[in-house]
This record gives sequence, C-alpha cells and structure tokens, in this order.
Amino acid sequence: MGVLSWLFSPGLKTFLSHQYYEGTVSFLPAQHTVGSPRDKKPCRAGCFVCRQSKQQLEEEQKKALYGLENAEEVEEWQVVCGKFLAINATNMSCACPRSPRGLSPAAHLGDGSSDLILIRKCSRFNFLRFLVRHTNQDDQFDFTFVEVYRVKKFQFISKHVEDEDNDLKEQEKQGFGQICHDSTPCNCSASRSSWNCDGEILHSPAIEVRVHCQLVRLFARGIEEAS
Repeated sequence: MGVLSWLFSPGLKTFLSHQYYEGTVSFLPAQHTVGSPRDKKPCRAGCFVCRQSKQQLEEEQKKALYGLENAEEVEEWQVVCGKFLAINATNMSCACPRSPRGLSPAAHLGDGSSDLILIRKCSRFNFLRFLVRHTNQDDQFDFTFVEVYRVKKFQFISKHVEDEDNDLKEQEKQGFGQICHDSTPCNCSASRSSWNCDGEILHSPAIEVRVHCQLVRLFARGIEEAS
C-alpha cells in the first residue's frame, strides 16, 4: 500500500483496540439556541442562527441577573448513564477532506452552544458503520446507539472515579480511612481513557466543559457558501 499503509495501519490498530468506558454524562441543554443538531442548517458567513441565539442568550442572562425568569424557564441538568465508545463535543462542524460534512454538520460557531455526541457501546461492525457515515452525505446520527444534544455545559465522571469516591467515603465513615491510606497500594491498573481537546491530550478522566458565547472576536469572514 506504500504511503497509505502509514495512514490505515495506525487507524486499524486503534479501531481494533478501542474499548468502551462506563460513566455519567451530565449536561445543561442550550434552550436559547435557534435550531437543533439535526436541522441541516449549516453555519455560514453572517449566520442568522448565531446572531439570533446570542440575542436570546443575552436576554436569558439579564432575566437570571434580576431574578425575572419563570419557574418553567429555569434550566435543569439532564443525566445520561451508561457505557460509551466515544463522547464528542464540537462547536463547529469540523469538516475536512476525509469528512466533508464534519462531526456535526449543523453545529454553529457563535451560538453559545456545543453539540454533544454520545456513542453508546455497540458492536465493532456498527461502530464502523457510524465512522463510515462521516465520509458520505448520510445522517451519521441515524443510529439507535447514537445520541446528540445541543448543550451549553456538560461534565463527565467515569464510573471508576465514582466508585473510588464512594469507597473512600465509606472507609472514612467506618474509621479506616487512615489505615487504608497508609497501606501499600496494589499494582493493579484500571483502564482509563483520555480527552483529545483540539490536539491537546487531557489525561484526567473527569472533565467539565462550558461554552462562552462569542467570547473571542474573530477577524475572519466565516464559512461561505460553496460556489
């Protein structure tokens, strides 16, 4: 295969060794946004969705500041527990030559939200089908094991970390906390994952992400319609 072997060999090895991770995903839905992750409205130059969503977000923040929001308008955290093969979050489509429509084709850069994509545990064949969908025009979210939400904040805690915290609290209640801390730890290494944040690896399994709407001013024209 020549040069292609350098592209496919690492990917195949990663795919075959990929495993699921169990944990809890909590997120705050972005109710201020106009549209949804599956409405097929891409972000373009002078995007109406970004402009309108920013205005609604500013109105929400003013209401919250002065305590004017109604009980129905108070946003509540949603929780999803399970085993996940992947958890992706993107505030832009992330389109590239290998994935012309990107991870989330309808994600918007300036609407103050992120598209949270949860891929639950499934067979390797189904996971491969999901990956292949990114290379064509089919809907990559049209699978029973894939969920997508538009959020403005989310956090993930692995089950391993939750179990450690619960065990530590239980030990402290029983008065054995000091004994356990002083004892020699075992050499067992639990399987842990890491986060890839735009190329930067974050080794902590627990993470909290918050979106700041148009915090940074970009000196660019944005994505334009293809001619």
